Amino acid sequence: MEELVFSTLRISAPLVLAALGGLLTFKAGILNIALDGFMIIAAFAAVAVAYATGSLTLGVLAAVACSVALAALLVLFNLRFKAHIFIAGIAVTFIAYGLTALLLASVLGQDGIFTSSDIPTFPQIDIPFVRDIPFIGPIVSGHTLLVYVAYLLVPAVSWLLYKTQWGLRVRFVGEAEEAAAAAGVNVNRIKIDTMLASGFFCGLAGAYLSLGYVTLFAKQMTNDRGLIAIAAIIFAKGNPYATAVVALLFGAASALSIRLPSVTGIAPQILQLTPYIVTVLALVIVGIRTASSRSRHGSWNFDIS
Repeated sequence: MEELVFSTLRISAPLVLAALGGLLTFKAGILNIALDGFMIIAAFAAVAVAYATGSLTLGVLAAVACSVALAALLVLFNLRFKAHIFIAGIAVTFIAYGLTALLLASVLGQDGIFTSSDIPTFPQIDIPFVRDIPFIGPIVSGHTLLVYVAYLLVPAVSWLLYKTQWGLRVRFVGEAEEAAAAAGVNVNRIKIDTMLASGFFCGLAGAYLSLGYVTLFAKQMTNDRGLIAIAAIIFAKGNPYATAVVALLFGAASALSIRLPSVTGIAPQILQLTPYIVTVLALVIVGIRTASSRSRHGSWNFDIS
């Protein structure tokens, strides 16, 4: 049980980070479907720079810088060139996947996976006193730095959104953009801020994937975590704490899909579907809940014109 919970916290960390990034744009009225693209380019940059320099710090900084740059490109497409956010998000994601595959082959000389003993990795952190507490110690202690950062950022994002003037403006823009603009809020500035912040969080998530969770880069290694993060945001209705809890549930499903094959004998390919089944069920529940709410309040609106 302790190992399962430990694995859940570890597996869920990039989901939590990506979900927090997507949550900020969601609160500003933007459903950011490019989270996977942000993470994959960050994962590549982290491995490439860490391998070239031998520095974890430079690897993480490169990951964040590349992810934020991609976020800036997305917001440029959307706000400057008036591209639809979904189309722009898909385009940016394709750019990220194509570029990383190209650089993987041309710069690192590999096709599919790059790994090396020269890539530095995050050390595990044993927390004094906590590590000796029965049950709690083996679960909480022994993670890498970015795992702790992921969960500490949850209350930080909640405070930012609900206790600061900037957070009030973000929520105002997301709930009533035209009213916010009429009240003097710089709507575009808020959207730019939240998108760049989304890039920052996804940069950390990508760096963790390639330097903390594993020590390698593989094409499509994000494994649709960005889409799962979006599902967590929608299911939790944009609440930071609830979003983190839902991300943990998805992480638990992934942890079970890894551990159950050796116990049950079921083909691992079948159990690997578990996180995606949970995602679909979560979205179905959200749809039913939304439909029920509309029915109760009589807010159905059919346009027959």
